[in-house]
Amino acid sequence: MKGIGRSGSRASVAGVLASVVALTLLATLLLAACGGSNSTSASPSAAGSAPAAREVEDIRIIYDVRYMSRREGSLPPLLDVYAPKQGGPWPLVVMLHGGGLDTCWMGDWAAQVAQRGAVVFVPEWSRVLESELAAITAAESRASQVGQFGDVAAAVRFARGTGARYGGDPAHLTLFGHSAGAMQAASEAFSGAPASEGGLEGAGSTLPESLVLLDGDWMIIGDPMWNRLLAEDPGIMQVATPWQYVGRRVDFPVTVINSGDPYLSVPLGDPWAKDSWLVARDPSGKLRRGLEKLGAFRGHRFANDYQQALFAQRLRAAGDAVTFVTLKDSSHTELSPEGMTSLLEALVPGT
Repeated sequence: MKGIGRSGSRASVAGVLASVVALTLLATLLLAACGGSNSTSASPSAAGSAPAAREVEDIRIIYDVRYMSRREGSLPPLLDVYAPKQGGPWPLVVMLHGGGLDTCWMGDWAAQVAQRGAVVFVPEWSRVLESELAAITAAESRASQVGQFGDVAAAVRFARGTGARYGGDPAHLTLFGHSAGAMQAASEAFSGAPASEGGLEGAGSTLPESLVLLDGDWMIIGDPMWNRLLAEDPGIMQVATPWQYVGRRVDFPVTVINSGDPYLSVPLGDPWAKDSWLVARDPSGKLRRGLEKLGAFRGHRFANDYQQALFAQRLRAAGDAVTFVTLKDSSHTELSPEGMTSLLEALVPGT
């Protein structure tokens, strides 16, 4: 983004203040623009008319573009597009929001990526409303997870097929996921899941040229719901996480980003006890042995940092090209200026 300097650069106090003011204004404009967008009610594109468009600073935003003709589940298959007003060709970036969030929440980050120089697609990948998760069964969760991987693949293919309309280069696509979105992005990219039926603009590869993952919940610690689902079906761990695909070797670089959020943790207990929540996630003990070597079991809480480090370590051991980044002064959902600079550099390097 123009208002934020590169990593390692020194900005004046006036420059930093100007950047903060610009970001605050941008966030305010995006929040106003998102009002009523991506609700479960009929959207303009769902009703058959043109998607809503808006210009914010030096980018244009097109809301509620349909990327699949149909989809099972409660949420419609819509996405938002953020594109520079100036001509490209720009790289493409597909950004997946976290669980319980929506495409509008990702709007501020997406706008900054577009301002840096990329055509950004932000799809609604979830099939389930947050209010439905408390009552979801293991069987329903399995079906939803598998379907969502295909929906992500459809969104990637749609971005390739339509990116040139917004000045994008379909040969250069980065897939990004945050939190639960990182789980979706990794599982789709590592498994090569085929696009769901009903995907529009169905030409082109569903695999990215690069993959960027922020705070993926690789041990699914983020919601107690997973304890219940794993009790019903221990195999959910293999479906909901990408561990089974790690080791296949991929042809694209992977960046694993750790927010460093000190509050993103859960009580540890005895990780080797038969009733440990970790046993349900790792019956063989393979992941726990790796976590133990990293020092994850030295305290009373299990921190998110360790699962990020283990995931990156396992990818490297498989021969994948991996970059591991820990952000400064950031949280799971709030990035510092330095943290945002690191994220932007990972998504649109060298600009």
